[in-house]
Amino acid sequence: MLDFYNFIKRFAAAVLIILIAYLLISQGYFFLLVFSGILLAVLFSGMAEWIVQKTGMKRWVALLLSVLLFFGLIVGAFWLLAPTIAEQVGEMRETLPKSIEQLRNWLGERGWGERVAEKLPENVEGALSKQENLFSQVTGAFYTTLGFLADLVIVVITALFLAASPTLYTHGLVKLFPVHKRTRILEVLDKCYSTLRGWLVAMLLAMSMIGISTAIGYSLIGLPLAFALAFIAFLFAFVPNIGPWLAGVPAVLVGLMEGGQMALYVILIYGGIQMVESYVLTPIIFKKTVDLPPALLLFFQVLLGLLLGALGLLLAAPILAVLMVIVQELYVKDVLEAEVKEK
Repeated sequence: MLDFYNFIKRFAAAVLIILIAYLLISQGYFFLLVFSGILLAVLFSGMAEWIVQKTGMKRWVALLLSVLLFFGLIVGAFWLLAPTIAEQVGEMRETLPKSIEQLRNWLGERGWGERVAEKLPENVEGALSKQENLFSQVTGAFYTTLGFLADLVIVVITALFLAASPTLYTHGLVKLFPVHKRTRILEVLDKCYSTLRGWLVAMLLAMSMIGISTAIGYSLIGLPLAFALAFIAFLFAFVPNIGPWLAGVPAVLVGLMEGGQMALYVILIYGGIQMVESYVLTPIIFKKTVDLPPALLLFFQVLLGLLLGALGLLLAAPILAVLMVIVQELYVKDVLEAEVKEK
């Protein structure tokens, strides 16, 4: 009878795992939005805790101040930098097609590059207009923008609710587990929170350093559109491994418009910044947070990118950080190492 009972428990657990996996894949975008809200809530809570430690004010006041400070910084940065960046991005839309055309001609002059040149579009500027009429472009942009704003509202509201009453949701989740495991689950959730908070702080610091150093480097060599390209490098740095190198492509193309020597300078400066970031800054900044193995992170990014698209690729790193904590705590320590101690 006991064996039958254990069989039913294991069968039910297997069915539950399969159901959860199916929901995560089929409704992945929804869960990514929820995780985005959790990530933003961690940022708000982390800022509030720091303010409470430094000032001793009540948590709800510190949280309100954190939210106002966060959005104030975004609005302030947008107010100060948006005109310059918008102007340079507009120039970039005109510059990049010419750069690609120049690259295509340069490759066409070399035997090994002819096949690559054939893959590049003949008329980059007209590629979009040939595929869609103006009405389709306008309506498509409208619905894309509307969908993005709706998703953004969902993420922000979710973050505000979670940050305002974190214990309400964590204790509600813990109640789904057996009583004798609830304390341990709370410990793991707290460690996940600490890991995400540390990862966010480290990532924002690394992004800022990359953005500032890239802007200074591009300005020193006289690269056009330096601030817009540095802003792209700042944003893309949020996606480890893949993002930083993608951000270097438009910079090299803009450099090609100024000549091969400028493109070489761009490669040397941006490559040098990425080398310093990868081998010096990252080990120092992420020393006290979860250390994500580069190869594992790359495979996980590709997997989520294929399954869930751009948002999956964007959130792959923090999701992997949480999964590593869960596996380490609940499987390695509580199962594997516990079995060794029992023996």
